[in-house]
Amino acid sequence: MREHTRGLLGGCEGADLVELVASELAGNAIRHSDSGEPGGQFTVHLAAFADRWQVRVDDEGGSTVPHVCELPPIETIEDLDRFSNEVEDGRGLALVAAVSSAWGVLGDQGARAVWAEILMPGEAAA
Repeated sequence: MREHTRGLLGGCEGADLVELVASELAGNAIRHSDSGEPGGQFTVHLAAFADRWQVRVDDEGGSTVPHVCELPPIETIEDLDRFSNEVEDGRGLALVAAVSSAWGVLGDQGARAVWAEILMPGEAAA
């Protein structure tokens, strides 16, 4: 996914964030929706506007709703062992939210689109 996105955007400044977001959203479609089932599909849309890029991934829906996970505090090595699955998983949308100016979810269990907008360099300060 990253190579494909990089090929579309070229080496323009800020493309690395778009690659990251596209990769995270595509990975979530495979892992957390019916698109990851045999025969499943998802579609990635990339759009460039005057001041931002938009990444949208359409998937086949599923029983869970995309959301940013609240990770438990890790204070000791025992916590790390106890919460290892949550520490490894659940950070994708938090990362998307952190690098995006906005993101959201459209649709329901039957079909869903998760989108994010990334400001082009120079627009974040404006």
